[in-house]
Amino acid sequence: MTTKKEFGNIRGTMFPIHKSELRKFLPMAFMFILISFCYSLTRSLKDMNMLKEAGTTAIYWLKAVAITPSMIFFTILYGKVSRSTGRDGRFNAVMIYFFTFFTLSLLFLLPQKETLQLSNFSKMMEAKWPSLIGLWRAICYWPISLFYIHAEAWGTFALSVVFWTFVNEITGVNQAKRFYSFLSISGAIGSILAGSILKLESIRTNFDQSLQFVIIAIVLLLIVYNYFTSDIKANPAYYQIEKKAKKIKVKMSFMESIRFLAKSRYLTLISILVIGYGLMIALFEAVYKSQVEKYAKMIGDDTILASIYSDQQIAVGIIAIVVALFLATPILKRGWKFAASVTPVTALVMTLLFFTFLRFGSDLDEFLKSMHITALYMAVQIGIYNVVLIKSVKYVLFDPTKEAVYIPLDEETKVRGKAAVDGVGARLGKSLASLLITGMSTLFGGGGIEAIRTPIVLIIITVIILWLLAVRTLGKLKTAAEEKYKAELEEVNKVVVTN
Repeated sequence: MTTKKEFGNIRGTMFPIHKSELRKFLPMAFMFILISFCYSLTRSLKDMNMLKEAGTTAIYWLKAVAITPSMIFFTILYGKVSRSTGRDGRFNAVMIYFFTFFTLSLLFLLPQKETLQLSNFSKMMEAKWPSLIGLWRAICYWPISLFYIHAEAWGTFALSVVFWTFVNEITGVNQAKRFYSFLSISGAIGSILAGSILKLESIRTNFDQSLQFVIIAIVLLLIVYNYFTSDIKANPAYYQIEKKAKKIKVKMSFMESIRFLAKSRYLTLISILVIGYGLMIALFEAVYKSQVEKYAKMIGDDTILASIYSDQQIAVGIIAIVVALFLATPILKRGWKFAASVTPVTALVMTLLFFTFLRFGSDLDEFLKSMHITALYMAVQIGIYNVVLIKSVKYVLFDPTKEAVYIPLDEETKVRGKAAVDGVGARLGKSLASLLITGMSTLFGGGGIEAIRTPIVLIIITVIILWLLAVRTLGKLKTAAEEKYKAELEEVNKVVVTN
């Protein structure tokens, strides 16, 4: 599969994939479309239901007290599955589990959410402890909360863990430099498709029916994956570009894998990147979603939520494709460190713009009214554009650069370390954000988010600075790991030639 033919300037920027590599690239790309489609649709659905029924503060109480314990439980379960089955077994097990839960949600949990909710309990607890209203509402609407937890888990385990672990196993370092940023285009297409589904009239008036498309996508995903892996087994020489030295695998429990992660400076720095992004985006979206909730209540039309989220998903996809096609390759050519720094720098600029408008936007209220719009409407729009740009850059540059640092690692470090980093680290950042939000809002904001904007923006700036410092150090360790990786490959090749 290797080829010496170089790409021209335009082809090298627009699509640096050799024709002989399409047999590998296209199935991966299609799988990514399906996974991203499910991710974008369930993520929008979970937020729309929570904003409509329980409110913004319920989201962050749920993240503070339920998401991280749930992710730890899922990580333990995934560890047991991965030890008892191979790559195909763990992939299929994850997909079948989510297929079962989303089917149950479509047929029972969400249609019966009003019957199942704990209204009396919630009202009683709100009367006793009104400052914890978000917690009581998360408990009251427990079917929605349970769906929210699983939608979060899909993003972690279906996308970050099993899909990228599979891709890393069959992709070499040299291919990864060309493949990964263009795989993100597939993720962008999935986001656009999800946004398009939310624009359907039947879905705008009944969010929950969008789950039928998620279920169909998971079935297609299982079919494509198993067909693809059967072809890999039938033609191993075609897919395995770079053979790695075999390592002795040691079975580790969840706590052992966490200790293993803590002992590795390399994995710790990856964790800082993942936690940093999760913490930053959760804090940013807390303020943004509070503006969306306020705007939806002012309009008095629940379908506005579908419009906002559909526009956001479509815009994320379109901008991600533009960035991938025209900017990703030039940025990646400047080195891993530069490419990995683009996401935090973009987040910093967008955060400062958004919070500056929230601080001074009311001064423009009279001017905006003359244009028949309000400062609240503009705050929602600016928030949407900021989220779109941050997530677009994240998909095209943050995800590929993060995944690339795993490739030089041995299989044990890659599988166990990745499960620990992505399974717990990704949620830890968001849960830490939720703890900060719920703590500060309860103590200083009367249970709301409006009064704690200043500490939130200061925390975001601090997190981004630490994120950039981690990128700088990890870049040096990555270079050393790749040199060791190449030396091991040369040694393996010498043994093969000798034999």
